[in-house]
Amino acid sequence: MRRPRGCRPAPHKDRNEDGARRVTPHQSSRTDDETTDRGRYPPAFNVPGIILILIAIFAVIHAIRVFVLGPVAASDVLLDFAFIPGCYGDVDEICGFRSPGADLWTPISYAFLHGDWTHLGVNAVWLLAFGTPVARRLGTARFVGFSCAGAVVGAAAFSALNPTLVAPVIGASGIVSALMGGACCFAFGGRGRTRFNPARADLPVVSIADALGNRTVLVFIAVFFATNLLIGSGVGGAFGGGSIAWEAHLGGFAFGFLAFRLFDPLSRIRTP
Repeated sequence: MRRPRGCRPAPHKDRNEDGARRVTPHQSSRTDDETTDRGRYPPAFNVPGIILILIAIFAVIHAIRVFVLGPVAASDVLLDFAFIPGCYGDVDEICGFRSPGADLWTPISYAFLHGDWTHLGVNAVWLLAFGTPVARRLGTARFVGFSCAGAVVGAAAFSALNPTLVAPVIGASGIVSALMGGACCFAFGGRGRTRFNPARADLPVVSIADALGNRTVLVFIAVFFATNLLIGSGVGGAFGGGSIAWEAHLGGFAFGFLAFRLFDPLSRIRTP
């Protein structure tokens, strides 16, 4: 639609007579606040480097096992780097073929091995979701220490309930579960907050009571434990429950939820 000739448009209400944009104090303040908020908090999917490195290591190791190593070499990798509870008690004959010292590193190294690409992919997705806020908050060194401790506790929990099992246990689920437990200590907020916010890694750590007072956290924990206990009871057998180390999941989560404050640098400078 054309403007008829001779008709001069009325000055726009937010511009001066010379055409310059008029900015009111209210508009300036609101814009500054929005800009500050955007710069203050990192995007939810600004993934820390350590998370990407871990996922890359998982993928490279699995690719080598699947595409490079032969059947015998792949079995040797499982024997030397998977966690085998039975090798810590009455040593089975197969444990004698392990490399010397394997019992020392396998409570951590098992977390870097996966059964298939689906197993790896599921762990990678959960690692991205819950590892991102925890890694931002702890920093690389503390994050690595926290993750390794979660793997060890997950392996210990599995071993406590399966002390004579002579079968390889693999997967990063113990680490991921610990990160879930750690995220529940701050990423959901305390009482009155209900939304998981991975972009806010600077939220104050909350007490165990306050975390459990958050309805979202409480429901999340209840569903997590109920699902794993159902798998352990045999109900989840149709979904591969027999091959899922649910004991490591529960042990890792409990460790992350209860011990996160020992690793958290912000808990030393913030009031609970």
